[in-house]
Amino acid sequence: MRIVTTLFTIFLVSATALAQQSVPPPPQPAVEAGANAEVLKLLRAGVSERLILHLISATPGKFDTSVDALAALKHAGADDAEISAIQTHDATTATAQPAASALVTNGPTLEVTMQFIQDKLNAVGTVNFAGYVHDASNNSDGVQTFSSTTSNVVANPGACSLSYHRLVLNNGRKEHNENVFISLRDVERISVLPDEQDWQMYLVKTGETTKTVKDVPEISVLNIKLLNGSDHSIRIYEQEMADRIAKAMVHAVELCGGGAKPEPF
Repeated sequence: MRIVTTLFTIFLVSATALAQQSVPPPPQPAVEAGANAEVLKLLRAGVSERLILHLISATPGKFDTSVDALAALKHAGADDAEISAIQTHDATTATAQPAASALVTNGPTLEVTMQFIQDKLNAVGTVNFAGYVHDASNNSDGVQTFSSTTSNVVANPGACSLSYHRLVLNNGRKEHNENVFISLRDVERISVLPDEQDWQMYLVKTGETTKTVKDVPEISVLNIKLLNGSDHSIRIYEQEMADRIAKAMVHAVELCGGGAKPEPF
């Protein structure tokens, strides 16, 4: 009986010790990783279809289009247009790559391209708009008035650089007042997106998922992302002009040897 009692005691102590050990959290499902995760965040925040479609088209990474991943997106509220955009995203990106590379040999010279960028950005001037914010957690509404000025733009082909002065007023107070210098060799990606989307993505990343925004008038953001992870944004009224400047900047970055570097694995 002593032997049996001793063995039972040892088993009980071992089981208790194992139960007290912390259990690691389960790994993040593959269907909620990478590019899919950003879309899922916006869906759960109630962001509009228009903004989500813009995010999908501007996403550089690949989406998980497996059955489980698409089911997770559908369960989170994705509609047919959003699912279709995700399914065709990778094929569209792959098709567009050769055309971008062809610009290096077939497009304008670096001098002509940089002059175009300088002239068009200097013509942007001051962009005024209002951002209306709704918070679903307490059903409150607020408004912020912005004034974004881009000036003294210099595009230097010899140094492969872009410099300008940025002044942003938020409700009349200076939010940014800085001289910006960008080496095109350090640029990873150039993109254009609605300011609403840029703002909404910021809110989601900072945890303010109950808030949604609306710009009046609707404006575009020319976003310049650097290899070190930082980025610079220029507000522009017309999306067509923003797209033209972005196309020229992509060409200039390629001519200067910048752009995203392929990963080794």
